[in-house]
Amino acid sequence: MDQFDRNILFSRMVGLVSQSELDALAGKRVAVPGCGGTGFTYAECLARMGVGAINIADADTFGPENMNRQFGCTVDTIGLKKSQVLSERLKAINPAMDVQVVDFLTEDNVDEYLEGVDVVCDTLDFFVAAPRRLLYKAARAKGITVIICCPVAFGVTAHVFEPDGITFESFFGINDAQSETEQLVRFGQGLTPSSLFKAYTESPSLDFEAKSVASLSASCLMATSFGSMLALMKLLDIEPGLKPAPYSYEFDLRAGAFKENLTETSAGEAGATESSECSASVGSA
Repeated sequence: MDQFDRNILFSRMVGLVSQSELDALAGKRVAVPGCGGTGFTYAECLARMGVGAINIADADTFGPENMNRQFGCTVDTIGLKKSQVLSERLKAINPAMDVQVVDFLTEDNVDEYLEGVDVVCDTLDFFVAAPRRLLYKAARAKGITVIICCPVAFGVTAHVFEPDGITFESFFGINDAQSETEQLVRFGQGLTPSSLFKAYTESPSLDFEAKSVASLSASCLMATSFGSMLALMKLLDIEPGLKPAPYSYEFDLRAGAFKENLTETSAGEAGATESSECSASVGSA
């Protein structure tokens, strides 16, 4: 038997998933647009869980400013395209991996990018508004679930958008009449309606002009863990313990809290959010 046969590479998963489920993962394709702070490890985690095909998207190159949180960034990869480094990494984990790569998501290529995709893990940069809206609209039209788990301070957020549920734009209160900055502000508010980080800091240093935000590598890995696990369950038709949007979730280790939020919205308007401690709560903010 080939030493890199998937039944050897992923044999330690059996017991938590069945052999038939492991076999099924070989034929699954996940879209992971973005190869930076969360996208790189999202894709690697999915590859190590036996997913057979991954579509990535990123035109950026690694710079030294990425070192604190982007796991593809090393002294040897500075100046290299993130998508190139990630593609080589994935194929080094599973030589049979099918990796499809584009630089940017556009109206001209988004449908092809999502062709055959079973689930989308949104790992686009926070400060990208138009491509993100395009991604969610196209995924919804194709009946594809989109998962977004973002690192925030010492924690993580989780949102699952089902194709028959509330739309991305309705949930966040985003529309064409708003400026890009206003759309990003509403996006940020919708990601963290409970703002658990305020238990220890007023702001995670979100700078819209410089397009930067304070970040920790551990939080990026938390986002990877939450998101890739949700994706795995979706691929295997396992019902997760989290509800889809308009519900969302925030978990912050420093605040010691896990909150379930319910956001009520009307088309194009941000709505009120109810927040409650989940049964898995580890404390209160």
